[in-house]
Amino acid sequence: MTIRPHRIVTARIELCGRLANPPALRVTPAGTAVLSLVVDCGAKAGDLLMPVVWTGDDARAIAPRLKNGIAVRIRGSLRATQSRMRSGTTGVGVEVVAGEIKLADEALSDSIRKTNNG
Repeated sequence: MTIRPHRIVTARIELCGRLANPPALRVTPAGTAVLSLVVDCGAKAGDLLMPVVWTGDDARAIAPRLKNGIAVRIRGSLRATQSRMRSGTTGVGVEVVAGEIKLADEALSDSIRKTNNG
């Protein structure tokens, strides 16, 4: 019998939309900044809300400039998530792991990039 390792498939994605709520910045015990935000990408407000996470020093740098309703363009990859609900069932979802965030309301030269290693 041959055992094959799991294949990791990375789906690249680009989102354009407005922040649906104020972003949340937290710092892990190891000191890594984690920025969580939700982007409204739908044709109508609230049609398609995508959770986004960005880590590292770049996330800490841009966090003060992100406000509710600001237009953004985000490039990154999709990641499946699991969470345990209060009812005891397991929920499955998708989030975007950002590699680049551009503020669409500002000049194109005002871009923040990050190199993802995984």
